[in-house]
Amino acid sequence: MQSLFTFSIASINLLNYIEPPLACYEYDAIYSKAQWQQKQQWLQRIIEQQQPDIIGFQEVFSCEALKQQVQALGYPYFVVVQQPELVADYIYHKPVVALASRFKISSYAALMPDTALLNAAGLSGMQFSRHPLRATVQVPDFGALDCCVVHLKSKRSQLDSSLLTPLGHASPLQDAFGYWASTVQRGTEAQLLAHALCLRRQQHQQPLVVLGDLNDTLSEQSPLAILLQAGLLWQKQANSQALNQHSFNPARLHDAYLLANQLLATTAQRPATHYYGAEGQVLDYILLSDEFDSHHPACRADVMGYQTLDQHLRRPDYNQDAYSSDHAPVLVRMRLKDKLLRP
Repeated sequence: MQSLFTFSIASINLLNYIEPPLACYEYDAIYSKAQWQQKQQWLQRIIEQQQPDIIGFQEVFSCEALKQQVQALGYPYFVVVQQPELVADYIYHKPVVALASRFKISSYAALMPDTALLNAAGLSGMQFSRHPLRATVQVPDFGALDCCVVHLKSKRSQLDSSLLTPLGHASPLQDAFGYWASTVQRGTEAQLLAHALCLRRQQHQQPLVVLGDLNDTLSEQSPLAILLQAGLLWQKQANSQALNQHSFNPARLHDAYLLANQLLATTAQRPATHYYGAEGQVLDYILLSDEFDSHHPACRADVMGYQTLDQHLRRPDYNQDAYSSDHAPVLVRMRLKDKLLRP
């Protein structure tokens, strides 16, 4: 019996994955043994139920513990490009991203900002708040796939209010400036990311997946809009040079959710991946290059499904979900185009 080969990719924000007796941010932010076990069991259930082939993680403090957990679940390949920062004694901050895969990871590296570009823009010294991780995964029957795991700057204020006044709190205008500084950082990270990924695509012309917590929506008004608009800018230049509209576009990325809806012709409202009070937003995304767009001549795999795994946010079971995550994992399933496995 022959069947079309499929593979799937997930993005999971783990919300402070840190093994006791270590702490994150505060000296007493330490899981008990039972709480840590519950957190690991939540992750194990997600993985065992969905069986993604490639997983991007955000908010990882205990890299070795996560490596051991996913390897026990059938993911022999695991990479990080940073380590969290030790503040004092056993207290850490600045969690990192990671990638786990059932398939061989042939290379990986941190994506670094283009310093010449930053200097030319008067932004010298700016860095990613968390280095994006780029890994090349060798997917059976598909070939090399570049996977980039990202976690852009949060919306929390960039300012340390204790440095502003003797009272240790900021005025409303100072608060507003702190939030604006975070927006500038996040938007600049998106611009740097789009630039670095375009250069990578130009050099290697490999299919690309970008996955992670963007900490903002991808609306046209968002400072992150460049991630979906870069391809339009590239196409506009190509049109001015009278190139074919289907020529290689290294800057173009597609929202996997929209590609799935396009193929399946569904119109259901998109579930939120994060809630602030009662307000939900989509902050977690999987973006795909033209090789996953069914309407593009270069398509090599169709997007067959997209899931937002939000049960623990909408209808939480305290006994299972108390130490899960404040984000919903997202998952996309692909089927190779005209590729059959041998019986």
